[in-house]
Amino acid sequence: MSQVNVASELAERPATQCPDCARTHSLRTLIPSPFQCIIARELMPTASETAAIREFVLETDAEIARRERDINRPRCEVVELRRRAEQHKAILAPIRRVPPEILAEIFLQLADIERFWGRSHNYYNDGEIFEKEYLTRPSLRTAPLIFGQISRKWRAVALSIPSLWNRISLKCTDKKMENNISLCNMWLKRSGALPLFFQFHRLIYFPSDVVSPKLVDDYRVLLRTILPHAKRWRSVDLENFPASSYKVLHDLLPNSVLVLEALSVRYDSREQPALVSTPWAGLHIAPKLRLLDFSSIRGAEIIVGGERPTFPWSQLTHIDVGDCSAYDCLRILGQALTAVACKFAVKHPSPLQHPPVSHSGLRTFKLKYDGDVFLLWSCLTCPLLSTLAIEKQVFSSNISLRGLPSFIARSGATIENFTLDSSSFDDTQFMASLTEMPRLRRLCVLEHGTGTQFTDAVWGSLTSNSPSPLVPDLESLRLEGATGFSHKSVVRMLESRVRTADSPADFVPKLKVVSITIFRNMSQSALSRLMEFEKFGLEIGVDVYSYNEEEEDGSEASDAESESEADGEESDEEDV
Repeated sequence: MSQVNVASELAERPATQCPDCARTHSLRTLIPSPFQCIIARELMPTASETAAIREFVLETDAEIARRERDINRPRCEVVELRRRAEQHKAILAPIRRVPPEILAEIFLQLADIERFWGRSHNYYNDGEIFEKEYLTRPSLRTAPLIFGQISRKWRAVALSIPSLWNRISLKCTDKKMENNISLCNMWLKRSGALPLFFQFHRLIYFPSDVVSPKLVDDYRVLLRTILPHAKRWRSVDLENFPASSYKVLHDLLPNSVLVLEALSVRYDSREQPALVSTPWAGLHIAPKLRLLDFSSIRGAEIIVGGERPTFPWSQLTHIDVGDCSAYDCLRILGQALTAVACKFAVKHPSPLQHPPVSHSGLRTFKLKYDGDVFLLWSCLTCPLLSTLAIEKQVFSSNISLRGLPSFIARSGATIENFTLDSSSFDDTQFMASLTEMPRLRRLCVLEHGTGTQFTDAVWGSLTSNSPSPLVPDLESLRLEGATGFSHKSVVRMLESRVRTADSPADFVPKLKVVSITIFRNMSQSALSRLMEFEKFGLEIGVDVYSYNEEEEDGSEASDAESESEADGEESDEEDV
């Protein structure tokens, strides 16, 4: 008998844990090698032993190959048996007994859940259908494509539900335009006759002033794909398409777009605005259009009040336009009398004067300015305004907001939400504006500009036990910047507006949320003193960005010294 055959004689052992695979099974131990003594003692084999060892190795390798062939067949059989078991288990699964109409409702609910988690409320936030969604490229792992990956029945049900396919959202990359067009065609074919929602956002990784003719043609093909279905458009959201690609609308855009409710067209500022906006001039025959979002109206030859207006301003309720002047804003507001929410980005001077405009329906007004807006504040009146947000470009020149307090006073005391971002206001002008907003409930100030709105004087005016306190109904305060006051003035204000142990029995606090981001040094003791108001039910958050930790104690100490001299209080540490 050969040495390998001798080594193959196996001895049975009880079931135990295998040291190689860590599983419990019966081990069959091989008879030890006849050359074990040479291996253990690391001896040099003789010539005859060397020949025997080589023969043993060859026979062992042959035995390994034979046993691996014998193992492969059971392994394949195990795989087949598992597949068979899963198939028979699937037949008994309760989901197979669900009627198709119930399965369709499940699909719709799952698709709505995915859209909900990807939804971001835009600045209108009025509970209407005009909500933006974060774009994600269609994937086999998400609805609705995932439903076609389970079984033939699921695929048939998914294809029979047009409402799963009437919302088309694509992140367009210049190198994959064929895929984008193919996906768009797929969704259109499966959407039946339902109204269509489009979101096409072109991703620009390396901005260039030169756009190739081929790229323009690709986006024209994408527009041609959706244009035959224009009568079913309900919402169209296009971003960063090459300006020249919109020329295709001149020939193919129908005279009437009867169900369109929202149009959003945003593009690179280096493009020519007229090339983008002029082809949409036919939308004055869009009787249901309510939302218009155009990143630039400069050079669009906008006509309001004429025989052929570029857009149906008189029927719009939500307007968001940029690259305009204060004069353009007044012209639009004078015509768009049904608007309830408007947002403008003013970048150009106003060449002309404008008669006063009183807009009795406007409730939300947001302004981002990089140019003079005095004409707007001096001519506009909004008696029902409840939300006012003003933002200055951080790197723009120091542009004054003169006239804003008079605009607020002229409009009336109805403003409940006020946001001031990167303003050049000083504390006196800021308090003058707050004086005209006695019904204010939510206040947001971002001190990213040259002005400092919040000082100790402002905190003192907000303290409710002071003479004639400002904004007595304040519920929420957000402040970012916070470089011009001492933390003690904040403490006094919070003590007057939060129900503490020392508050009168009939005191009902209105302040609920305070968020402060401080771009200067603050001691840990001062921070702890502010955070103590949490135990009184105030939702407070304080973030401190200390750029020079070595001066942290000194800055707070100087605050404490100045306040001690003014008010006769104890030292900072004793107070905390």
